[in-house]
Amino acid sequence: IPYMRDCDEMFQTGHTESGLYITRPDNTRKLVVQCYMDGCNGWTVIQRNSFDTEIIWSETWTTYKYGFGNLEDDHWLGNEYISLITRQKWYKVRINLVDANGNHKYAEYDSFILRNESQGYELNLGAYEGNAGDPLTSSRTKNFHDNMKFSCKDHDLDRSTSINCADVHGGGWWYDSCFDAQLNRKGGIHWGTLCDENCRESVIMLKPIHMYCSRV
Repeated sequence: IPYMRDCDEMFQTGHTESGLYITRPDNTRKLVVQCYMDGCNGWTVIQRNSFDTEIIWSETWTTYKYGFGNLEDDHWLGNEYISLITRQKWYKVRINLVDANGNHKYAEYDSFILRNESQGYELNLGAYEGNAGDPLTSSRTKNFHDNMKFSCKDHDLDRSTSINCADVHGGGWWYDSCFDAQLNRKGGIHWGTLCDENCRESVIMLKPIHMYCSRV
């Protein structure tokens, strides 16, 4: 059976309903993912979190590597699989946020690359667009999450010289020292230009950069 490599390939082959699909990214096993089909393209969801989530988020390196949670609800797809997905094409990322007042906002970056484990699952982002503000790459923020390695409670790769940011604040993330944005936390979804640890929801999803909507 020729499995598709991501949700956009699923969409292009006629699967236009959002939901769970079996994919097979290059160089890995079959992978169940949540797909969001927007009527033009298919987005591969790599994270979903809600303010009242049951997920603790304060997990180990290995747990973050292979993913956890409920794929139909709050979850982390897994750094290893995210990295493999982003190495097969040129992807962009969209981060959908719901602020404390229920307003829907978004941030997009026109490139999203997650390096491999030997490189600490380093995050590389492109140019920002959106209405949620840019706490990941903007020079106006204190902490610069772009080009940071991933840290969690048992694997400290942040740039703080005094604390383990993941251990102190909870949740794995691309910490600097420590954060202006952190979406992988229980009861504290933070996007510094929009929410002060009180966002109601976050969703992170990927699609190939060359795919555009062709509807009239």
